[in-house]
Amino acid sequence: MNRHRITFQQEQTLTVPAGTRLDNVAVQAGYALRTHCGGTGTCGKCQVIINQQKVLACQTIVESDLDVIIPNMSLRTDEQNIVIQTASKSAVCRPPSAVAKGYGIAVDIGTTTLAAELHDFSGKLPPPIVSRANPQRQFGDDVMTRIQKVMEDKTALTAMQRLVVNAINEMVVGLTENMGITPQDVSTMVVAGNSVMQCILFGIDPSSLGASPFHAPVSEFPQRQASDTGLTISGTVEAFPIFGGFVGGDIVAGMLVLEISSAICRLPSAVLLDIGTNGEIVLSHFGNLFTTATAAGPAFEGAKIKHGTLAVPGAIDHVDFAAGKIVVSTIGHQPAVGICGSGLIDAAALLLELGIIEPCGRLADKASQFELVSAAESGIGESIVLTQRDIRELQLAAGAIRAGITLLLQENNVLPEEIKTFYLAGGFGQCIRTSSAQRIGLFPSSIPADRFLFCGNTSLAGARAVLLNPDNAEIARRLVEQSQHCELAALPQFQHVFAESMRW
Repeated sequence: MNRHRITFQQEQTLTVPAGTRLDNVAVQAGYALRTHCGGTGTCGKCQVIINQQKVLACQTIVESDLDVIIPNMSLRTDEQNIVIQTASKSAVCRPPSAVAKGYGIAVDIGTTTLAAELHDFSGKLPPPIVSRANPQRQFGDDVMTRIQKVMEDKTALTAMQRLVVNAINEMVVGLTENMGITPQDVSTMVVAGNSVMQCILFGIDPSSLGASPFHAPVSEFPQRQASDTGLTISGTVEAFPIFGGFVGGDIVAGMLVLEISSAICRLPSAVLLDIGTNGEIVLSHFGNLFTTATAAGPAFEGAKIKHGTLAVPGAIDHVDFAAGKIVVSTIGHQPAVGICGSGLIDAAALLLELGIIEPCGRLADKASQFELVSAAESGIGESIVLTQRDIRELQLAAGAIRAGITLLLQENNVLPEEIKTFYLAGGFGQCIRTSSAQRIGLFPSSIPADRFLFCGNTSLAGARAVLLNPDNAEIARRLVEQSQHCELAALPQFQHVFAESMRW
């Protein structure tokens, strides 16, 4: 077979067989391209320059020697491990019935981001927390794209499992070195993630979640020896049970946190919402639990948005109107490099108020885009804009979440104004302006703003709760057993409610 030389950035050369896809060569060379769509060519984020022409790396097949230039805007900027903080012991964790000796690790396996914290069971030291991007994103930013990859090629499951296990192992090394110990000193790991992420970690085929009726292949994940999964700690690893379908261990972990703190049990009606590529929703109504999930897609995380990005330095996180003009704020007060989910919601809400976007979602005056930041002021050398396609992607994402909330309440005869507390889980939820989210219909407008409560990364907090007190695992199982799962797509009114939820 013919082989060709591929040179990146005029400094690194690899020799690969003819027929290799260029984005795979870039991965081999250590370049993390923005393949949000998993290589289908639909997101347009992996542009590279060959012979002064822009092409998509995921759609380019190696047929000759190539000199490739990768623009900065085509590279992911969030792949490295970052120690973000040290945390105190959670107030929601009851004292363990039998305090273990040694160390344990709690892990949140997010579709986009991984987070882990190391605990000294003696309680002498505050736990360091590490986060990093989930490297599975090279297979696509959302779980449905990753499931499709597995359905098309069973070797993709092994590859994805290896990626996440290696990433967790790297995080473990960083955490243990920071504490002056080794991974072999860690006796247990508790992980929480959505249904697909937990399946992939344990090497379980998630294909049954790729088509209706969206059944999860398992409902519980028995405790295993960590070495059986490739993890380098010395002891065991366990994961949360799942409610059903896409309502996974991460939302069970969130429910556990609220149950332990009694925050949700004392209220006649409350909602817990975790917004990601899926919107996972729990309704607690007079002690009864009802769950559902809806496919929001990756728009809130920057995928399929022309200048979309994750919450990295330079990402537009809020948009306002002052002194007669659009004013943006960016993370780290850096020149704007793109717009993240909270900024996207703000921008749409503001442009609706200004009449620049019509209630149907169409840009006024038949414009194709609206400039948020000029090329001279941006950090990427071109204008940062909101396009008509971006608005449609946001409508789909927000409409899916709103339809899920609406239908779950309707099915259980609960009015939005009856909700006493609306809990928002996850880092993204903490960045959203409630007023903007209500303006675009993401959240019900009839719920007073003071009833929304941001509760942070409850997935990691739930994993911590079980790690520090194994008795909490039984509480989590009880929550799952007493819940009723609602499959939205099976409801005859789903399409109508979804369509109505997309109108602003």
